[in-house]
Amino acid sequence: MAVDCTSKGMYESLSWCPGQTSQPGIRNKVYFIPKSWITKWPKLPDIDGAESMASLATYEGDFTLAADKKWQSIALLTTKSSITADSQGEKPSPTFLNKATLYHAGTDEEASGFCRQANVDELIFLCQQRNGKFRVIGSEAYDPSVTISQTSGEGETGTAGTTLTAQCTDICPSPFYTGKIETEDGDISGADGSAILPGG
Repeated sequence: MAVDCTSKGMYESLSWCPGQTSQPGIRNKVYFIPKSWITKWPKLPDIDGAESMASLATYEGDFTLAADKKWQSIALLTTKSSITADSQGEKPSPTFLNKATLYHAGTDEEASGFCRQANVDELIFLCQQRNGKFRVIGSEAYDPSVTISQTSGEGETGTAGTTLTAQCTDICPSPFYTGKIETEDGDISGADGSAILPGG
């Protein structure tokens, strides 16, 4: 029986307008949660079933969390924080290695206590781009990891802080998440960070 190898790709033109600005960096707060607190993951559409090229990189549905669990936050220095994605592996099994470099100014007890736990746990991160959209560092299918370094800084002008490098293999570069983010301060939208009112 013949195999149909016709491409099922959802390709569209990529345009860019003169004068349009691509804002670098991420905003000054990142959300995280232990992977074990997530009871149900949103899904990425299959390539042959996607409605558009943009939808291929966007989760459908919401993260469902265990009872009484919420996304926690970390305050960042935006000048030293970023997200990246690099292709890895060879055909027929290439994937992406998604990374977030997250710089927190604290080094005291709370920051160090967080580091002690994160060093041996699996954490999922939601990073907000400058334009408000959230991207996911983490995967249901692959194991995330966090490496950590702390420094007291040097002399009178050095910089003290804690650097987290979160990374995870995925089938898509840092997928976008437009669903609900349940935080300690209330629910917000992954599409733009706006508040979601009760019943909304």
